[in-house]
Amino acid sequence: MIFPRGEVVHKNLSTAYTDLSALVSTLKSEGFSGTIEVEFPQHKGTLFFGSGEIVDAEARGGAEAKKLAGQEAAQALLGLTGQKNGMISIYRLPPERLPIVTKNLQNEIVFKGLSTDFTRLEGLLHKLREDKLSGFIEVLTKDNQPMGVLFLEEGEPVEMYTQPESGPSVFGRKSIPIFVETVTKQGAVFDVYRTRGGVSKKEDVLAVPLSSSPPKVEETKELIPIFQDILSRVEKWVDGSTQRGTFLKAFNRSRMEKSGEFFFLDPFSGEFSYQDGTIRFSGETSGKDFARGILECLRSSLPHLEKEFPKNRMFPLKLRAEIESTLEYHKGAMKILGIDMDFSSLFQ
Repeated sequence: MIFPRGEVVHKNLSTAYTDLSALVSTLKSEGFSGTIEVEFPQHKGTLFFGSGEIVDAEARGGAEAKKLAGQEAAQALLGLTGQKNGMISIYRLPPERLPIVTKNLQNEIVFKGLSTDFTRLEGLLHKLREDKLSGFIEVLTKDNQPMGVLFLEEGEPVEMYTQPESGPSVFGRKSIPIFVETVTKQGAVFDVYRTRGGVSKKEDVLAVPLSSSPPKVEETKELIPIFQDILSRVEKWVDGSTQRGTFLKAFNRSRMEKSGEFFFLDPFSGEFSYQDGTIRFSGETSGKDFARGILECLRSSLPHLEKEFPKNRMFPLKLRAEIESTLEYHKGAMKILGIDMDFSSLFQ
């Protein structure tokens, strides 16, 4: 099915930095309504949320692109947690828009590839009304771009949404006659589906087991790849503008200065090290303290680096811009993990 596109919350979050189960737990606690789209090289699918609960799911995967729906699909998608080569996108939708979609997830094809060159949409709707078909019609342009979905119950059009080139999908039962007229004039291709199984109730909630909220150590482990990327990017920029080892020298000096406030940074504690673009951590510091410690250490490295090159006035400005750009790149993933900070004020 062509799923409705809601308001973008986060788009293309890498699973290398985003834990799917932790994300689902966060959205549940926030009472989120909308969709999570999950895509891996061999698997993809969508989780549907209504008022903080997973109400349905659809997934495809494997060499045969096997289709799953309901609880089986939700468990399959959540089973991908921990894999690093996927992308996650989150879209917000009003909860009242979800039932018309979720009750049609289990379906079977009736007609595929009908074209306005040979089929009048009004005539097709007349036949489906006679057949009392409950399901939906996907409408695509002749070059296979989605235009919208028209839903039928006992053969009668009951709801629809269109897919604009950008922005959220537009719902509106009153727009059905105009949509039919537009499609007839522009030309289109139709795929007709019949709904299988019973209709989901609005209050239905899938009993999908989730791991409990991650403990402090697990929370910190999820942040390590993010801060590893941040430090290595900054190191690469600094050493590329100066000479190899410049960044690490300043960073290690700052670790000593901040070790009184953040014990894990103390080189003699053996809990934390950064070398050759890799972070090694064996402590029990919480995720928030871990993030604050690294960021404070990074901030206090700036004056040390500036003193190394007092005549290069542009160096500190470019360095701050590089750090802020790198932090902004990871801002969405960090926010999901509970790290919500004003990075611009931190590096003023």
